[in-house]
Formats: sequence, structure tokens, C-alpha cells
Amino acid sequence: MPEVDSDSFELFVACLNTLTPKEKEIFDLYLAGNGAKEIQKLLSINQNTLKYHNKNIYSKLGVSSRKQLLEYAA
Repeated sequence: MPEVDSDSFELFVACLNTLTPKEKEIFDLYLAGNGAKEIQKLLSINQNTLKYHNKNIYSKLGVSSRKQLLEYAA
């Protein structure tokens, strides 16, 4: 596993509570191992809606990708 920057990780943890209920639901689905297509189907949302939520999640948590999100969450 790549080395995680401690300052970035602290920001990540501190900002988890800033997620909206829908963003938290999507975050939890990613942590459960679901992919984008599965999340779209489970939540009955389209690709653009998921991209919108992803952008907000990444911005709030200070990450730039789902891969980085999962690395920090681990």
C-alpha cells in the first residue's frame, strides 16, 4: 500500500462528517466494494449524478480519485 501523507489523512478523517447523507451513502457503498455501475443501479441514479456526488466527496475529503479515497479509508 502506498504511503499516505499524515496531514492529508487527518484532513480526510476530520472532513468525513461534512458529507451529506447521500454522499455518505455513496462513500459507504464504495467501501463495501461496489463499483460505479452498481451504485448507480442500487440508488437509481444516472452517471452524471454519481459524478456530481463523487466530485463533492473528493473535494470535501481532499482526495482526487476513488483509488485514493479507498486507500485513505483503509
